[in-house]
Amino acid sequence: MSELARKLFEGLKTAKQITLAIAPGLENVGSDLQREGSRLATQGAMELSSALFNGHAFVPYGPGQYTPAREQLPELDQTHPAEHEHSGMER
Repeated sequence: MSELARKLFEGLKTAKQITLAIAPGLENVGSDLQREGSRLATQGAMELSSALFNGHAFVPYGPGQYTPAREQLPELDQTHPAEHEHSGMER
């Protein structure tokens, strides 16, 4: 490695250490940006495919665009499972 490249990388390491000392929350900024970019790319692909195949780019975003964590899912009452199976119309 050339001397100039070595100085450049040492300077970058120093700048990173100074930045993390000033704003410690920036430590995981790379992974956060990657996740957000992935989410936006998925939404853009959905809008593009909707425009191509449906004739309009409207995509209903909202609570359905994310997968809730297991702790956020509502628990079903398991004492009477038959009630949940036939809660609709009678046949």
